[in-house]
Amino acid sequence: MNKKQIGAVLMSLSLSALGVSSAANANEASEQAQLEQAMSEMVVAETSMLLLEEGDAYHTEFTSIVATQFSEIFITKEQAKQLSLQKTKHFYLSAEHDIETLAQVVSNVIDTDEPTYFSVSLFREYNRNNGGYQFGAKITEYEDTINRD
Repeated sequence: MNKKQIGAVLMSLSLSALGVSSAANANEASEQAQLEQAMSEMVVAETSMLLLEEGDAYHTEFTSIVATQFSEIFITKEQAKQLSLQKTKHFYLSAEHDIETLAQVVSNVIDTDEPTYFSVSLFREYNRNNGGYQFGAKITEYEDTINRD
């Protein structure tokens, strides 16, 4: 091989390495863009959860169902604070498609746990997959540490 041929081979190898490097950078940029897209969707999903306040029709319906069954131990967060109750635990229940089903799930958990008192925060979230709403709840259980029987 003469110097010209060696130079041409080296030049071609350099260009090949440069092409591989460019392809790797393009692939990495594509993966980064996909990751950023996924992260932005996660933020949208988190912000779509809506706390339902008193006065909302769903909140009123849910409260009346639960309060009817557990009138002696179902309280609001404000009542728990006024009574100086201590939180014993809290947990979230998965989203259900209707208020009645969620109320039944809450009822089953409360029957099992038998807390002294409990409160419920109701949430509604739009499900983009099926185009409908789902309901979820945060249950907080309380104990009266001051006036124990």
